[in-house]
Amino acid sequence: MIAARGECTFVTKVRNMEDVGVAVGIVVDNNEEEDINNIIMSDDGSGAGIRIPSMLISKSDGDKLLDFLKTATATELEQVNVVVSFDMSRPDNRVEYDFWYSSSNEAALDFLQDFMKVDKRFGSSVLMTPRFVFWECIDCDEEMVNT
Repeated sequence: MIAARGECTFVTKVRNMEDVGVAVGIVVDNNEEEDINNIIMSDDGSGAGIRIPSMLISKSDGDKLLDFLKTATATELEQVNVVVSFDMSRPDNRVEYDFWYSSSNEAALDFLQDFMKVDKRFGSSVLMTPRFVFWECIDCDEEMVNT
């Protein structure tokens, strides 16, 4: 299924696609100027249980797909097969994963500290990259900002 990026989170978008029975979720970016290589389809904290793979494609690529689908004949549509490849190969055979967290999530900080022992046991067979999330608090009052 192909869906426009829109206003909801990636998790909500992909879960909605999964709920209607699609095998792969394709999200089309909504900004022509945006480099999708700089966008991470991150979990908003409610992504547990999603079973389908998903991807974000550029607006220009998405427009090409959608234009074809709008103008294709019934015969052409019957012959369309979408092949998706997720490259999971690693030249060094190492598993790489990122852990995203923020200072406002104490459970994440506890997990990160506890998991450090497990990560060390994996040794050089894994590479964990902790990533800290920052955001601007537009509605915060002066007292909140200064604490």
